Amino acid sequence: MDFTSLSIIFLTVMSTFRIIIGPTIWDRLLGLNLVTTKLIMLIVLIASLRNETFLLDIALVYSLLGFIGITFMAIYIQNRG
Repeated sequence: MDFTSLSIIFLTVMSTFRIIIGPTIWDRLLGLNLVTTKLIMLIVLIASLRNETFLLDIALVYSLLGFIGITFMAIYIQNRG
């Protein structure tokens, strides 16, 4: 593993702490969005290191599902509160 992937993994762990510690539900939702973004970055980095293009398709689908999921969770939280 190189320095870039280790730093992305470290930042993912730090974003996970934001999910656990976050005082409000919006902080936890932001932390979940950060974790999703970091995992997509890690998938794209692995795809470029291994020259495997199907991983880019997986990253694209994961980013779309993450966006839709975060959007629906935000709408649900906003309407519920």
